[in-house]
Amino acid sequence: MSRSFGESYRVGSTSGVHAITVFCSWDYKVTQKWASRLQHDNIRTQLKELLAEGQLRQRPRRACGRLQQAAVLGLVWLLCLGTTLVCALAVYTFSELVIQSRVSAERDGALLALPLVVCLLNLGAPYLFRVLAVLERHDSPVLEVYVAICRLISEKRSQENGKPEFDIAGNVLELIYGQTLTWLGVLFSPLLPAMQIIKLLFLFYVKKTSLMANCQAPRRPWKASHMSTVFISLLCFPSFLGAAVFVCYAIWQVKPSNICGPFRTLDTMYEAGKVWVRHLEEAGPGVSWLPWIHRYLVESAFPIYLASALLLAVIYFNIQVVKGQRKVICLLKEQLSNEGEDKIFLINKLQRIYERKERSRVGRTEEAVMPPAVFTDDWDAQ
Repeated sequence: MSRSFGESYRVGSTSGVHAITVFCSWDYKVTQKWASRLQHDNIRTQLKELLAEGQLRQRPRRACGRLQQAAVLGLVWLLCLGTTLVCALAVYTFSELVIQSRVSAERDGALLALPLVVCLLNLGAPYLFRVLAVLERHDSPVLEVYVAICRLISEKRSQENGKPEFDIAGNVLELIYGQTLTWLGVLFSPLLPAMQIIKLLFLFYVKKTSLMANCQAPRRPWKASHMSTVFISLLCFPSFLGAAVFVCYAIWQVKPSNICGPFRTLDTMYEAGKVWVRHLEEAGPGVSWLPWIHRYLVESAFPIYLASALLLAVIYFNIQVVKGQRKVICLLKEQLSNEGEDKIFLINKLQRIYERKERSRVGRTEEAVMPPAVFTDDWDAQ
């Protein structure tokens, strides 16, 4: 058993395992009944597995069985290589066909066929390879372990080198860009926000599936709170304010189309409000309050000043809140520092008290062990 102990560490080796299992498997520190029964069952299961493996190895195999296994392994390897080559050739041929064919403006969706085919192949090919790997039945556990190790390494290397990283910053900018286009186009297409919501829901699940199957984690970590702050800042200030400025300019200054649209007979879209107010004034006294609202809240400059004052107030309050939070954070840091110093002081004081008590205890012990001086003098006198 000692001679075969070193060989037993080799992967798949069974040299001396029977003797080690019989004589060295029992844990004599086990005292409870249920634990000893569990250990007994485990040792019995190990012995059954070892005996079954030994009988399988001692059983002679016919040449026909070996040829059948070799044929199955060769067929599996050929199918794997053939599938890889066919997928690569299909992508190359399809891409050349798409490039050479002239796609008209009405068939822009045909350009998305190539990415769709590539994504379907990337999703379906690994499952096919796993099914083919099930057909491999290696009699030698050593060979099976080595093949599996060479594959948990190739997959890791391919994931590190082949899979792209998920571009968080690029996707955030795409969201901001899409929302900005929605704000710009909502004046000309009122149903655009509904289309944007449907598009975002669809793209979310598509990108989630692509992220889980085709991408790897980014090497540089991203803080979710920081990214949400950046997203809100870019979305509110440059995007929303820019879209609002351009929409207001289009309403007040840009002349509508003379061919189509509800404003084709007007010089600006803003005149549509004036026309509507005139119709309301002619309609009767029942809706006279609507022209008054338009005259004093839309055409007057007071609402602009009021909105500006409210915006400045909101910004001022946000700044004060941020300053207050910073002060609270500084106070909490000082409190933590003071608590740390107090703990250090208390620990040092407790340590000094303990050392003082230890010294006094040692002194009392020495006094108890040493004979009194009186008895020593009497003894010397005798």
